[in-house]
Amino acid sequence: MLGVPIRGNQSFQLSWPTPNKAFISGLGYHAFLEKTGPGKDFSSGAFGCVRNNGNKFHEGIDLSPVKSTKEGKPIDNVYAAMPGVVSHINYKASTSAYGRYVVLEHNSFHPVLYSLYGHLDSIHPSVKLGDTIQVAGKLGQMGNTASFKIPLNRSHLHFEIGIRLSNKFQNWYDRQPFTTQNHHGNFNGYNLVGFDPLHFYSSYQSLKFKSPQQYLNTLPVVLKILVPTNITPDIVLRNPSLASNYSPSIKYSSWECWFGPYGIPLRFIPSEKRLTVSTPKILSFDTSTERNLCRSLVLESKNRLQPSNLLNTFLEILFVR
Repeated sequence: MLGVPIRGNQSFQLSWPTPNKAFISGLGYHAFLEKTGPGKDFSSGAFGCVRNNGNKFHEGIDLSPVKSTKEGKPIDNVYAAMPGVVSHINYKASTSAYGRYVVLEHNSFHPVLYSLYGHLDSIHPSVKLGDTIQVAGKLGQMGNTASFKIPLNRSHLHFEIGIRLSNKFQNWYDRQPFTTQNHHGNFNGYNLVGFDPLHFYSSYQSLKFKSPQQYLNTLPVVLKILVPTNITPDIVLRNPSLASNYSPSIKYSSWECWFGPYGIPLRFIPSEKRLTVSTPKILSFDTSTERNLCRSLVLESKNRLQPSNLLNTFLEILFVR
């Protein structure tokens, strides 16, 4: 069984990461998503505030197997959605909620995207750190591995696409009161911010963009916040296409940061102008997004908008030295 190529008149190739043809055939969630339990809706396997009655965020989508043994063990292989470099492999399932997982970074795109393939039963022996994997290249076999118990009959692929915030994540992690080791370096979940894979694939099929940057440009700007700092965010150094009028030779004193749905970083605008504020200042916020209470970026306190703990975490990681 092979990955399913997605048809589109784009300048890059995209493939479905499992052999299931239901999505490209236009079928509903029931045909390709794995729900969280017998009494749950299939939408619980989608992206967004879909868990715990809308109170828990799900960073990716959970894809169900096409074929399983009579015991419920899937036999589906998992494939690369796009061509990329193997940037992280986690072989020890107990060290991550993703279980055994592989992360590809798609360095030929601007900005660089990552895709993550979680809960794998096994990782293909030919997949090695630093290897280049072609679109639809085999990564492993679907499973139910995790640091918690996933029933065998609910085996699935957790699939994410998004942007990595920083190359200096460990510096931030070391300053936190965590009692556990960071086993995953820059590919720790705190450092990965995803967008909806189904919307990405649907837009690709509909010929709405020709590059990942064009896709990101179609996402609504939910929040604009001004950050007084002379630190150039690492994400800009790695992805200058995300910055407007940026020059590495200039020492900036502040950055205007734009975020899309659920905190995906979309744009960074530097300024040399000295500010009178010493803490981040919210410039604009789309209040209609407050229906996403499981992933709030902004809180209201004393009739003033304040960054949420989540947004403060994003900013700390983005601007960590």
